[in-house]
Amino acid sequence: MGAIFFYIFIYFIGYYGSNVLNMLTVRPLVTNRFIAALLPVYGVALTHAYVMVSSPPPQGADITVEYALLVYITLPVVVVTLGAIYFMWNSRGNQEDHATINPAANDSKSVETNAIEHHNTEIEKSSDPIDPADEKLIDKGTPSQGKDNKDI
Repeated sequence: MGAIFFYIFIYFIGYYGSNVLNMLTVRPLVTNRFIAALLPVYGVALTHAYVMVSSPPPQGADITVEYALLVYITLPVVVVTLGAIYFMWNSRGNQEDHATINPAANDSKSVETNAIEHHNTEIEKSSDPIDPADEKLIDKGTPSQGKDNKDI
């Protein structure tokens, strides 16, 4: 049971480490943190397996190397991998539900367009409308045409 908690701890270190890495960079380097967090888990598991295979078992333990590999490495890594796949699948379902409710939420171009349109409507609302009494101040003709000159 302790080995499972150990590998879950390693998984969360990788998960939040990739999150911090994405926050420090301009563009996100790690697009799928669920799978990227499994890399440290597999690295620690391979190192742990190498140490188990290369060193003799403890004096008082009556277990084989195969049993130790199965119980202390393979089983926890499989549990952590299945958990990561489940949470990845579950989060994608939530993103798809959010996208059907608000389709413009995932489209960066439409978000920028909506921001520009919102800015333009704010400018239009803030500008004063022209009073109909002041329409005589607006020049509707060209400067060469006067009141007496009419188009022929």
